[in-house]
Amino acid sequence: MIELLAITDDATPPAPPVRAVAAAGLSALCTPADTRELTREALWRREELLEELMAGRDLLPVRFGTVVADERAAERALAERRDELAAGLDRVRGAVELALRVHSEEPDGPQASSGRDYLSARSRRAEAARELHEPLAAIARESTVLRGEELLRAAYLVDRAAVDEFVAAVRRLQDERPRLALLCTGPWPPYSFAREVSP
Repeated sequence: MIELLAITDDATPPAPPVRAVAAAGLSALCTPADTRELTREALWRREELLEELMAGRDLLPVRFGTVVADERAAERALAERRDELAAGLDRVRGAVELALRVHSEEPDGPQASSGRDYLSARSRRAEAARELHEPLAAIARESTVLRGEELLRAAYLVDRAAVDEFVAAVRRLQDERPRLALLCTGPWPPYSFAREVSP
């Protein structure tokens, strides 16, 4: 059994324990399937492997826990979904994911004594989130707002060359809004833009 980590069209051999299984002009980057109990350390090790791979090539991350029987099964999966996987890889080529979470010093949810006050508070939060999201989305190739309790939780697909510009924009937004806490993390493999890749 082997676990699939990512799809790439870069033919450079990866460093062990990762190996590449090639078919149809693509490669599945994989490791032996870990049958031990899932732990935080195992998840972080997988993340470290993906980040090392991402540093030297474009890749489309595969959903965690995607396991196939052997290399022939991986080859078949690549061949059967070649067009879809190649399109997904093209979509994220040259880009990384940056994540943003924004917390407010205000209470998490609208606090109001009437329905009108509640709706007004919700409207103000939505507007504040929009004012944060729009300038960052303008720098990104794509973006997605994610569900969460924060004022804003979002992921941005950012060209590698624009990462510094994006981070500078986050800093400006933070400086302009000292009552908010903006946490930008990454660059990450483009998880949020991989469209549930699972050959």
